[in-house]
Amino acid sequence: MNKPLKIASIGPYLPFRGGISDFHNDLIKQLKISNDVEVINFKKLYPNFLFPGKSQTIDKKLNSNHKSRRILNPLNIFSWISAVQFINKFNADIVIISYWHPFFAFMYSFIAKKIKCKKKYFIIHNAESHDHFPLEKVLVKNMLKQATHIVTMNDKEKNKLESFNPKGKILNSFHPIYLKKFNDHDRINYKNDFGFNEHPVILFFGLIRLYKGLDILINTVNLLKDSIPELKVLVVGESYMSMKQYHLQIEKYNLQDYFIFNNTFVSEDKLKKYFLSSDLVVLPYKKSTQSGVLSLSMNFNIPALVSSNGGLKDYIINNKTGFISSLNPYDFSAIIEKYFNDNLYKSMSENIKNHKKNFNWNKFEESLRLNDN
Repeated sequence: MNKPLKIASIGPYLPFRGGISDFHNDLIKQLKISNDVEVINFKKLYPNFLFPGKSQTIDKKLNSNHKSRRILNPLNIFSWISAVQFINKFNADIVIISYWHPFFAFMYSFIAKKIKCKKKYFIIHNAESHDHFPLEKVLVKNMLKQATHIVTMNDKEKNKLESFNPKGKILNSFHPIYLKKFNDHDRINYKNDFGFNEHPVILFFGLIRLYKGLDILINTVNLLKDSIPELKVLVVGESYMSMKQYHLQIEKYNLQDYFIFNNTFVSEDKLKKYFLSSDLVVLPYKKSTQSGVLSLSMNFNIPALVSSNGGLKDYIINNKTGFISSLNPYDFSAIIEKYFNDNLYKSMSENIKNHKKNFNWNKFEESLRLNDN
């Protein structure tokens, strides 16, 4: 049996909200099973000009299991020095850094260069940000010079990082499944609450941004309105942009009766109501790496339709656990029509129960090879 490691993990963590914080929270739970772990958290995350949402934190009472060191401020170099001093005093065997946006790359480069441990892991959520950022490639390449190990979660990101010619070893892993407890019988109750008993239901979930392809879904529903007139589409998640263009598009096609919007941040205790009320999760992303939304759909055994762009296709067995499509709305609509006409939910949901065993947190930790020399 391997001896426990001293691990310092850097990244957003509770009370910060969002996909990177959720991932970090579950990663820490896993690492703490066999190791001594310290979490280096942020005191302040984004400056307001980089955050278009309503709040960066959740209103939730944290318990001792969510203990972290609230140290970092990306705009305060003295906080970076404090983080380095804490990690060096802790005498970490391994430092794991969660990276997702170039705004943090210079700070991470500084910290990784100053810490005195031999193994420095960077978990890469996005090698390239979804929005243009000045000098991004230079910042990321410079940051990765400090890495001994670089963790990617799909083939596309791995190939992209290999083009940077980093010195560190690239470990291509996967995005593990977020574990949320639920009962299959809850589907009936939640569908009753929404009045969805007689309706096929599509879910579009998560932060709404241009690259997520909500416009493609609206065009798709326009093609389905005659063949599936009882269709309902839940659009759930806080918007990081104006929703006007989408509402105008819906009005143009007279689709108001098909769409139900909840454009607020959905807390963990409420999100299962939306997933379990749905029959199909649709992710028409124009570009993507991996997705916490897809992880959640797999957790709840809900089949997903994803675009072939990016890395989401790596998580789907086509026509077994979900569907992979081009971004053409005609292709999307043909798949959705066949799915509901052939009543594929039950068989595909059963397939997901077996498939998702390949994406658990224990296997993710093993893929990091933390105990290798």
